[in-house]
Amino acid sequence: MKILLTNFSLDRLAGSETWTMTMFAQLVKLGHDVDIFVASSEDNTLISATCDKNKSYDLAIINHNNCLYELQDWRIKRRVFTSHGVIPGLEQPIPGADVYVSVSEEVQTNLYVKGFTSTIIRNPINTEYFTFVKQNKDLKKILWMNNNKPIPEMIEPVSVGYEYRTQWGWRTGVKENIQWADLVVSSGRGIYEALSCGKNAMVVNWCGCDGMVTEDTILEFRKTNCSGRTNKVFWNPDRMRQEFDKYDSSRDLRPYIIENNNIATVARRYLVL
Repeated sequence: MKILLTNFSLDRLAGSETWTMTMFAQLVKLGHDVDIFVASSEDNTLISATCDKNKSYDLAIINHNNCLYELQDWRIKRRVFTSHGVIPGLEQPIPGADVYVSVSEEVQTNLYVKGFTSTIIRNPINTEYFTFVKQNKDLKKILWMNNNKPIPEMIEPVSVGYEYRTQWGWRTGVKENIQWADLVVSSGRGIYEALSCGKNAMVVNWCGCDGMVTEDTILEFRKTNCSGRTNKVFWNPDRMRQEFDKYDSSRDLRPYIIENNNIATVARRYLVL
């Protein structure tokens, strides 16, 4: 199948860029002819993105509404638009796709109130890359990881007595840092990658602190894509440390990720839309 992937840019490993590269690798692995369209005029350093407006594509899997708009005259049999969030302008739905996909219930609701029906397909994780690594029996190592610095003034007081690392912005060295840690404090994709490695994970973001991810809370937290918007509350350092007490070295949500976020399953769902 001739497939076109799109994203606004591919100049750094943020969320949608990682999504695109993960999907690209899986579709190529399955034997498809895959091109990438990038809307931004900036250097796209993650991959040499190539595409051909005169080529006939069987399927376009489209991130960002400006990409959907720019492809309106291309020869594409089926267009699938994916919305990854409720706040950014580029994630808002516009007419022109045959199928609309949401990464969470919150996003699905946002599309619905704007007049678009969508199917939920959750964020794809390469579980063969983000593999299980056993954590310490007692909490010793904490990774603070996010595209945004959620509550930077809290990190030192909250982390007293623990070894910790911080990682903001570009997503290089993510796997190595996650596998080093016992607990990953993050949001969105960072949570799913941590769970794929069998780590304890805690949702903290600029939107709020939802807390420790467990077998029960993941079903609620995923409704807002582990963004921190489930409870929309902010904790002080003492309350944050109380949440650390829920650390459990025997907790392993990797089977959940394999069932719900595994890239092989996600790619297959896109191919049959």
